[in-house]
Amino acid sequence: MTPRKPALLPWLIWTLSALFVVFNYIQQVVPNVIAADLSRAFNAGAGTLGVIASTYFYAYACLQIPVGLIVDRFGVRRCLVLAILAAGFGTIGFSRVNGAGGAQLARLVMGASFAFSFIGCLKLVEEWFPASQFSTLAGMTNTAGMVGAAAGAPVAILVKNIGWRASVGGMGGCELLLAVLVLLIVRDSGKAEAASAPAAGPATGHWQAVLRNPQVWINATYATTISLVFVAFGGLWGSSYIQKVYGLSSVEAAGSTSLLFIGGIAGSLFFGWFSDFLRRRKPPMVLAGVGALGAMAGMLYLPVPLILFKAGLFAVGFFSSANIISYAVARDLFPRAAGFSIGLLSTCYYAGSATSQPLVGFFLDRASPSGLAALTPADYRFAMSPLVIFMAIGLIAALLIRETMEPAASPSDDLQPVEL
Repeated sequence: MTPRKPALLPWLIWTLSALFVVFNYIQQVVPNVIAADLSRAFNAGAGTLGVIASTYFYAYACLQIPVGLIVDRFGVRRCLVLAILAAGFGTIGFSRVNGAGGAQLARLVMGASFAFSFIGCLKLVEEWFPASQFSTLAGMTNTAGMVGAAAGAPVAILVKNIGWRASVGGMGGCELLLAVLVLLIVRDSGKAEAASAPAAGPATGHWQAVLRNPQVWINATYATTISLVFVAFGGLWGSSYIQKVYGLSSVEAAGSTSLLFIGGIAGSLFFGWFSDFLRRRKPPMVLAGVGALGAMAGMLYLPVPLILFKAGLFAVGFFSSANIISYAVARDLFPRAAGFSIGLLSTCYYAGSATSQPLVGFFLDRASPSGLAALTPADYRFAMSPLVIFMAIGLIAALLIRETMEPAASPSDDLQPVEL
């Protein structure tokens, strides 16, 4: 069968599903922008704020593998509509709660709902576009997410003008509008074979092979540890640190933090291309590990002026985005069980992300039990030191990863994992 040529409808479908990805990343960084507001509203310390923010990622991480199976079984359209509706109501609920417990519950609902965003978008890309365009669209989807993550400054301006509750509630309203548009426009591909095929997914034996392969876990370690900075620094504690160290306003600090994600946009596009250009996975991963570790350590421990700190943020985001190569490695290791392999990788990444925010918050509480206002720049540097340690672990993992990008294998070999 000749692949259909993309027309307007496929691009509309991708745009709407990618907007859900954008909202996903915006909601990941919102706690960073409104951390001081949440602290005052809920009378919460750093550790509690870390738990509120990280609840989102716990729900997100736990559902990555089940979401893939659900959209395969029931189709993307219905799942996305329900997920976006739940995300919208969860966001509105978060804007109205009056205590830390209610905030955690709302963030749990939001994380579970947004778990459908990236996988759902890529599933629609698979259904509506030729296979030759999948990598390009996947990169564009990841870039769309980074654009959402870089929206800290506009969100901060909105919060400054109308308050955090109205700002978050407005985002929830926009998400409900997106659900209506998805309901009206998005369609499943309607391929006959999709309707008659059984639910997709690797056999139990393939699951066991994936779980037993050490390279799977080394790869997951790299993807997780090198990129925790996006969530722990960019998603919660970065703006507070910049305000304390450089005396910037909340809006200026949010704008500076967004450089981390702007670097991630550039790095996502570069490292995907660079790996394909070299026809190698390991060298770009090692290069990025060295760059991320050096940039993060220099930015955190050296008395750099603000302009160099901003450059360091961009560099950290650029190099840390090489974690996208890990998704290619996961596919290379088990081509026929790629869905499970990639889902497992994503689960590890988001579980690590969820742990990183309260971990930094714990060290901040230990450094100054009196609250955020009493913290010093040295307290922040101490609390963020685990991020440097994690990046060092990521570099070690990159050195231990075996090269997986080989010349085309024979069909009979595509279930075999890369040998240790």
